[in-house]
Amino acid sequence: MNTLNVSIVTPNGEAYRAEEASMVVLGTTSGQVGIMANHVPMVASLKIGPLKVVFPDGKEEILAVSEGFVETHKDKITVIVQTAELDKDIDVERAKRAKERAEKRIAENQEGLDVRRAQLALAKALTRIKVAEN
Repeated sequence: MNTLNVSIVTPNGEAYRAEEASMVVLGTTSGQVGIMANHVPMVASLKIGPLKVVFPDGKEEILAVSEGFVETHKDKITVIVQTAELDKDIDVERAKRAKERAEKRIAENQEGLDVRRAQLALAKALTRIKVAEN
């Protein structure tokens, strides 16, 4: 079976590496994509959401990732994002507090509020909660 090497890089360095994955499922700005070995080379922009790495034995690892980019080659996927967290590493209570803060900022609609930033914070918090609780 053909497999992929997966690397997820953040500004702090490599956050995740997997060898011999069978597929990676991630959300691009054009929709959800499943990438397998021998995928046509591409570069795509990513949206905030879960990223799933599937292995030949059926095991899966799920990460919460921020906006960024994915680059694919024959047997390699490189994901470049600001943040990436494995489900087991997510502090759910912290994510819930971040969600509440973002919702409050959006609801208050104060003058001078950077609404886009609050919406991104909310999306990130919701993704972290979803990934951690699955």
